Amino acid sequence: MANPRFALKFGRIVQEEKDANFITQLHSGKLNIIPWPVIGSPEFYTLFPMIKRRLDGQETAHKTAGEFLLTMKTLMAKLKATQANDWGSMSQTLAAHRAKTVGMLLKTALQTGYTETVPQREPLKNLDSDNFIDMPDSDAVFFLSDHAMSVEQNTIERESMVEALIHCYKDRDLRQKVPDVEFVGGLVTFLNGLAETRINRVRYWLDTNLSRFQAGHASIEELYRTLANATIDLHMNVQLCKVQCTSCGLLCIQSRFHGDSSHDCKTNHSCIHTCWYCDHDMDSDVKVSKPCGMPAGHAGQHICMVDTHLCGTSCTLLGKQGCMEQCTKASAMVGHSDEHMCPASVHMCGMPCDLRDIRTPTGKTYSCKNLCRIAHHEPHTTHECETRLCPVRCQLCSRLCQEPHMHGTQKGVVHLCGEEHSCSALCAADGICEINTTPQSVEAMFTGKNETFQYTKYTQAMKRKNCVKVIERGHTEHDGPHSHDTINPFHFCNVTCTDCGYYCILPFGHSQQEHETSHGSMSGSTWSVQGPESTSVEVNGRKFSAGDDGAPMMCNMICLSMGRHVHHDYCRATDGKNCENADIRHLTIRMHPNPDQPKDAITHSLHWRRKGGSIPPSFCTLPMFHPPTDPGSRPTGLGYISNDGHAFSCDNPVALQQAFHVIFVIDRSFSMSASDRMPLVNTPCAARIRQSANNRLGAVFSALYGFWSSRHAAFSGGSTASRTVVGRRDAYSVVAFNHEITLCLLNDFTSSPDELLDRVLPHHPRGDTDFNSALSATQEIMAGFWSTDRKPVIVFLSDGECNASDEVIRETCRLALCMGKPLSFHAISFGADSSSSSLRRMANIALEIQNSAPADLTNVLGDAMIPSSYSIALDTVALSETFLSLAESLRKPRASLLH
Repeated sequence: MANPRFALKFGRIVQEEKDANFITQLHSGKLNIIPWPVIGSPEFYTLFPMIKRRLDGQETAHKTAGEFLLTMKTLMAKLKATQANDWGSMSQTLAAHRAKTVGMLLKTALQTGYTETVPQREPLKNLDSDNFIDMPDSDAVFFLSDHAMSVEQNTIERESMVEALIHCYKDRDLRQKVPDVEFVGGLVTFLNGLAETRINRVRYWLDTNLSRFQAGHASIEELYRTLANATIDLHMNVQLCKVQCTSCGLLCIQSRFHGDSSHDCKTNHSCIHTCWYCDHDMDSDVKVSKPCGMPAGHAGQHICMVDTHLCGTSCTLLGKQGCMEQCTKASAMVGHSDEHMCPASVHMCGMPCDLRDIRTPTGKTYSCKNLCRIAHHEPHTTHECETRLCPVRCQLCSRLCQEPHMHGTQKGVVHLCGEEHSCSALCAADGICEINTTPQSVEAMFTGKNETFQYTKYTQAMKRKNCVKVIERGHTEHDGPHSHDTINPFHFCNVTCTDCGYYCILPFGHSQQEHETSHGSMSGSTWSVQGPESTSVEVNGRKFSAGDDGAPMMCNMICLSMGRHVHHDYCRATDGKNCENADIRHLTIRMHPNPDQPKDAITHSLHWRRKGGSIPPSFCTLPMFHPPTDPGSRPTGLGYISNDGHAFSCDNPVALQQAFHVIFVIDRSFSMSASDRMPLVNTPCAARIRQSANNRLGAVFSALYGFWSSRHAAFSGGSTASRTVVGRRDAYSVVAFNHEITLCLLNDFTSSPDELLDRVLPHHPRGDTDFNSALSATQEIMAGFWSTDRKPVIVFLSDGECNASDEVIRETCRLALCMGKPLSFHAISFGADSSSSSLRRMANIALEIQNSAPADLTNVLGDAMIPSSYSIALDTVALSETFLSLAESLRKPRASLLH
């Protein structure tokens, strides 16, 4: 039976929607619907071979298991987040997720060649297929600058890395066996080769894991920018100083950024060769090789002791930079007539380099710590060290400036590396470059006036993309404005929802008057509630009062949660002008928050128009020019017929008022005949009541009439003109008691206030008082006329003392709980407080049981619980106010979130 019914219903959908049906639109017609046998039945397993044949015949959508797994996880996450409106493109979400995953592994991959090193090494691999990246690499560990560390810490880490890499150089034993320039050149080539091999492998790993995603995605572009900057940093960190060692003639093989004024060749600074003179001593029969006593990398012949074989007298230029101290000319015994000179090729000036106190692009001051390399005898006005290039970093990247060493001394100088650069500025076009459609959720804690609870807070992130234009060599900026796309620079509208902060998803400058967005948590709003400051409204099982934060509510769901409702806004009228119209009702009452600032009640449609958003209105579902429909008839399906004959598919706003069965239990014992308190004067019913009961009981009748009139106005929209209320949802029962029980009214929900008054006026005070009999009768009425649509409320009034059994009131309250709703019990004393201990006791017992009741799961409209209470009324006015206050407490308070 199920298959034909499903086929019929499905066929009807396709027939009605034609080509616009969701199957064609969503799945391009490629959908198979298979009625499956009940799980656990023998037939359940018979269709699996057929499913396998179907799947085998389909084109493979996901080439690898990893790709399929990521797609499924993302899809499930997006479905879970639909309450926060994540309807963004799957491909965009997958690309952003992959870019984030690879980005977190990138630094480790460049440094070590692995994605993880602890607890064990994880090689680079294709995240979709799990295949390893098969490209050459080494075990070298590189250093990448860490902005979280100090300059000193970065320097220590960098030098440690360079020293470790040099130990991996297989020709390091050739030091001093070949010219040091040649040795250091080979070492530089080796280090650059290691770096380039690692970079190429990591770049291939990146390409492999991003190749299936559409080019141009912002997250992927940003990842490649990060890679480019990291590779520059890696290359720079393996560059060597190559300035002459402070202690010998070899070249410094510390990092170019070692920062210390002393240069170090990383040897013991001693020459490794033997003395040439000892080896070539023709006069000695026994040749003894002695080690050279000169510093490593010295000029001239190797010699063990200068004064043994040569002159040895102090050099005439002793003290000059580069001087080797002893004269190496012919022996003093032979004598030489010219000045004493050491073998140093150049005696340098030795004054501090003039590149001092220059301002770098970062704003810091730099001074070169090297000494002048110009020969001391050459006339010069500028002192220059042997460093060839400018030591300041490029203004646009981390490379070093390509200009000569001293160019930083010129005014207004620009430091550039001589390469092209990607612009690092943000797009300057109007609008928003990218809106992250995936909601940013965080578990937050709400603390209000009524309760504290945890909720999921949804926010939305926007992003202004980087400019994609290229800065040409020798320039510091490109032509034209910054733009994230030079071909199709799309930008979203920059207007946000005033309540939740979500951005409009339409193009910037769109012609549509309304804005569109998906909406999130209403962090920019505050609850305003009509009534005293302590008044609360219950929405989705949570209580809120005026001034509470609106963040726990979803912007697009609050209206659905509130049912038919109005919104509050600050009055926009100026100079005392009338602000009211069909969509606005000015509120004359003070309302929190900001009670001194005038407010308006505005319609649902005007609220959304003011926000700039679009929301589907509720229209009559009948033809445009239909005749009025009978308001008493029932529409087909859900909805209601309005008083003016229109059919609506939403709930009747009158039906959204809370409904109650209010049972009035009124003492009519002889004491109620006292005339110390009489009915209110100057009321529509005063004469009628005084004629029948000009006493305490008449004062009660007057208060009852005020209660009924107030509830009548709540259901008739404020009008008291009509005699009856069509569809009044409150039911009233009146029990008059003394030592006997009189049922004046039972479960009445059609009579007008005047008709209700006529039903109670014939009863007069007489006899004694019996609370237990009255409570037992009330319990029977409550149970006998129980309705799941109405909450039970008992108003118990007496002017005197009478003992009441605790068990009777407990039984009545527990019976209400068992039947599905907690009882709201209100005891009112119309006599002395000293004679009302039983009334107070009954109210306390009722409140205790009411507070212990579980949450009312049938409360789908957010109706608040009316707590049981005890009141004392000392006069007629106080009694009337007590009944009116009770009537007001039964009214669902108007509440709204206010920006």
